[in-house]
Amino acid sequence: MKIDEISKQYAVHLGVTESLLDQLKADARSHRMMVFELDFSGLSDVTALCQYLESKFMYPYRTAGLDAAIDLISDLEWFGNTHGYLVTVRGATDASPVAGAFGSLLPGILDRWRTQEVPFVITIEEKGYRLKAAVADANEVLEDAGRLPWSQPGTGPVDVVVHPANQDGMIVQIQDEIEPDWKSPR
Repeated sequence: MKIDEISKQYAVHLGVTESLLDQLKADARSHRMMVFELDFSGLSDVTALCQYLESKFMYPYRTAGLDAAIDLISDLEWFGNTHGYLVTVRGATDASPVAGAFGSLLPGILDRWRTQEVPFVITIEEKGYRLKAAVADANEVLEDAGRLPWSQPGTGPVDVVVHPANQDGMIVQIQDEIEPDWKSPR
Protein backbone atom coordinates (compact mmCIF):
# COMPACT_ATOMS: atom_id res chain seq x y z
CA MET A 1 0.00 0.00 0.00
CA LYS A 2 1.17 3.51 -0.75
CA ILE A 3 0.67 6.75 1.17
CA ASP A 4 -1.61 8.21 -1.49
CA GLU A 5 -3.72 5.04 -1.44
CA ILE A 6 -4.64 5.61 2.19
CA SER A 7 -8.10 7.09 1.88
CA LYS A 8 -7.98 8.33 5.46
CA GLN A 9 -4.83 10.45 5.69
CA TYR A 10 -5.98 12.31 8.78
CA ALA A 11 -6.68 9.14 10.73
CA VAL A 12 -5.24 6.89 13.37
CA HIS A 13 -4.32 3.58 11.75
CA LEU A 14 -4.23 0.75 14.30
CA GLY A 15 -2.90 -2.77 13.82
CA VAL A 16 -0.54 -1.86 10.97
CA THR A 17 1.64 -4.86 10.16
CA GLU A 18 5.39 -4.58 9.78
CA SER A 19 5.31 -5.28 6.03
CA LEU A 20 2.66 -2.61 5.43
CA LEU A 21 4.60 -0.21 7.63
CA ASP A 22 7.76 -0.75 5.59
CA GLN A 23 5.84 -0.03 2.38
CA LEU A 24 4.30 3.13 3.85
CA LYS A 25 7.66 4.44 5.11
CA ALA A 26 9.32 3.93 1.73
CA ASP A 27 6.46 5.55 -0.12
CA ALA A 28 6.24 8.46 2.33
CA ARG A 29 9.93 9.18 1.85
CA SER A 30 9.51 9.04 -1.94
CA HIS A 31 6.81 11.73 -1.54
CA ARG A 32 9.29 13.80 0.53
CA MET A 33 7.23 13.36 3.70
CA MET A 34 9.09 13.33 7.00
CA VAL A 35 8.95 10.02 8.83
CA PHE A 36 9.07 9.82 12.61
CA GLU A 37 9.58 6.33 14.03
CA LEU A 38 8.55 6.02 17.67
CA ASP A 39 9.05 3.05 19.99
CA PHE A 40 7.39 3.26 23.40
CA SER A 41 9.03 0.10 24.76
CA GLY A 42 10.63 0.91 28.07
CA LEU A 43 8.84 4.25 28.64
CA SER A 44 7.78 4.14 32.28
CA ASP A 45 5.32 7.01 32.66
CA VAL A 46 3.81 10.14 31.13
CA THR A 47 6.83 12.25 32.08
CA ALA A 48 9.09 9.86 30.18
CA LEU A 49 6.65 9.96 27.23
CA CYS A 50 6.72 13.78 27.16
CA GLN A 51 10.53 13.83 27.24
CA TYR A 52 10.67 11.18 24.52
CA LEU A 53 8.29 13.11 22.24
CA GLU A 54 10.27 16.32 22.84
CA SER A 55 13.43 14.53 21.73
CA LYS A 56 11.95 12.70 18.72
CA PHE A 57 10.09 15.72 17.34
CA MET A 58 13.00 18.04 18.18
CA TYR A 59 10.87 20.69 19.86
CA PRO A 60 12.42 24.14 19.40
CA TYR A 61 12.26 24.80 23.15
CA ARG A 62 11.87 22.89 26.41
CA THR A 63 8.35 21.86 27.36
CA ALA A 64 6.44 19.82 29.89
CA GLY A 65 3.14 18.02 29.70
CA LEU A 66 0.81 16.50 27.17
CA ASP A 67 -0.83 19.82 26.22
CA ALA A 68 2.54 21.06 25.00
CA ALA A 69 2.97 17.85 23.02
CA ILE A 70 -0.37 18.42 21.26
CA ASP A 71 0.52 22.03 20.45
CA LEU A 72 3.98 21.31 19.10
CA ILE A 73 3.27 18.07 17.21
CA SER A 74 0.30 19.87 15.62
CA ASP A 75 2.66 22.44 14.16
CA LEU A 76 6.21 21.21 13.37
CA GLU A 77 6.88 24.44 11.43
CA TRP A 78 10.56 24.32 12.43
CA PHE A 79 11.01 21.50 9.90
CA GLY A 80 9.61 23.56 7.02
CA ASN A 81 8.08 20.48 5.41
CA THR A 82 4.93 21.06 3.34
CA HIS A 83 4.80 17.51 1.96
CA GLY A 84 3.45 15.92 5.13
CA TYR A 85 4.41 13.59 7.92
CA LEU A 86 4.19 9.89 8.72
CA VAL A 87 4.41 8.89 12.38
CA THR A 88 4.93 5.20 13.11
CA VAL A 89 4.51 3.77 16.60
CA ARG A 90 5.58 0.51 18.19
CA GLY A 91 5.36 -0.59 21.79
CA ALA A 92 1.91 0.89 22.49
CA THR A 93 0.62 -2.37 23.95
CA ASP A 94 -2.06 -2.63 26.63
CA ALA A 95 0.76 -3.32 29.10
CA SER A 96 2.44 -0.02 28.21
CA PRO A 97 1.99 2.68 30.86
CA VAL A 98 1.99 5.36 28.13
CA ALA A 99 -0.23 3.90 25.38
CA GLY A 100 -3.43 5.46 26.71
CA ALA A 101 -1.85 8.86 27.27
CA PHE A 102 -0.43 8.89 23.75
CA GLY A 103 -3.72 7.70 22.25
CA SER A 104 -5.54 10.56 23.93
CA LEU A 105 -3.33 13.08 22.06
CA LEU A 106 -3.97 11.78 18.56
CA PRO A 107 -7.43 13.13 17.70
CA GLY A 108 -6.46 16.66 18.75
CA ILE A 109 -3.25 16.52 16.73
CA LEU A 110 -4.94 15.10 13.63
CA ASP A 111 -7.82 17.58 13.83
CA ARG A 112 -5.32 20.45 13.67
CA TRP A 113 -3.38 18.93 10.74
CA ARG A 114 -6.65 18.38 8.89
CA THR A 115 -7.36 22.12 9.04
CA GLN A 116 -3.87 22.88 7.67
CA GLU A 117 -4.38 20.42 4.79
CA VAL A 118 -0.90 18.95 5.24
CA PRO A 119 -0.94 15.13 5.19
CA PHE A 120 -0.37 13.66 8.63
CA VAL A 121 -0.63 9.89 8.96
CA ILE A 122 -0.31 8.03 12.25
CA THR A 123 0.26 4.28 12.12
CA ILE A 124 0.40 2.15 15.24
CA GLU A 125 1.44 -1.47 15.23
CA GLU A 126 -0.81 -2.35 18.14
CA LYS A 127 -4.58 -2.09 18.47
CA GLY A 128 -5.27 -2.95 22.12
CA TYR A 129 -8.18 -1.88 24.28
CA ARG A 130 -6.35 0.84 26.23
CA LEU A 131 -5.24 2.57 23.03
CA LYS A 132 -8.65 2.29 21.38
CA ALA A 133 -10.45 3.57 24.48
CA ALA A 134 -8.15 6.59 24.81
CA VAL A 135 -8.62 7.52 21.15
CA ALA A 136 -12.40 7.04 21.40
CA ASP A 137 -12.62 9.19 24.53
CA ALA A 138 -10.57 11.98 22.93
CA ASN A 139 -12.72 11.73 19.80
CA GLU A 140 -15.83 12.18 21.95
CA VAL A 141 -14.37 15.39 23.36
CA LEU A 142 -13.65 16.64 19.82
CA GLU A 143 -17.17 15.77 18.73
CA ASP A 144 -18.60 17.80 21.62
CA ALA A 145 -16.24 20.68 20.81
CA GLY A 146 -17.37 20.64 17.18
CA ARG A 147 -20.96 21.23 18.30
CA LEU A 148 -20.14 24.46 20.10
CA PRO A 149 -21.38 27.56 18.28
CA TRP A 150 -17.91 29.14 18.30
CA SER A 151 -16.02 26.06 17.11
CA GLN A 152 -13.81 26.11 14.03
CA PRO A 153 -15.51 24.72 10.92
CA GLY A 154 -14.60 21.05 10.51
CA THR A 155 -13.75 20.45 14.17
CA GLY A 156 -14.82 16.97 15.11
CA PRO A 157 -13.74 13.40 15.61
CA VAL A 158 -11.05 11.87 13.43
CA ASP A 159 -11.29 8.52 11.73
CA VAL A 160 -9.83 5.43 13.34
CA VAL A 161 -8.90 2.66 10.93
CA VAL A 162 -8.33 -0.82 12.33
CA HIS A 163 -6.29 -3.00 10.00
CA PRO A 164 -6.81 -6.77 10.13
CA ALA A 165 -3.97 -8.88 11.44
CA ASN A 166 -3.41 -10.91 8.28
CA GLN A 167 -4.26 -8.66 5.35
CA ASP A 168 -1.99 -5.70 4.70
CA GLY A 169 -3.73 -2.57 3.56
CA MET A 170 -7.32 -3.71 3.88
CA ILE A 171 -9.44 -1.36 5.95
CA VAL A 172 -11.86 -3.24 8.15
CA GLN A 173 -13.49 -0.80 10.55
CA ILE A 174 -13.76 2.92 10.97
CA GLN A 175 -14.58 4.55 14.32
CA ASP A 176 -18.31 4.89 13.63
CA GLU A 177 -18.59 1.15 13.01
CA ILE A 178 -16.59 -0.05 16.00
CA GLU A 179 -18.34 -1.78 18.82
CA PRO A 180 -19.27 0.41 21.80
CA ASP A 181 -16.92 -1.54 24.09
CA TRP A 182 -14.19 0.81 22.84
CA LYS A 183 -15.43 3.41 25.26
CA SER A 184 -13.75 3.33 28.60
CA PRO A 185 -15.98 3.24 31.68
CA ARG A 186 -16.64 6.67 33.16
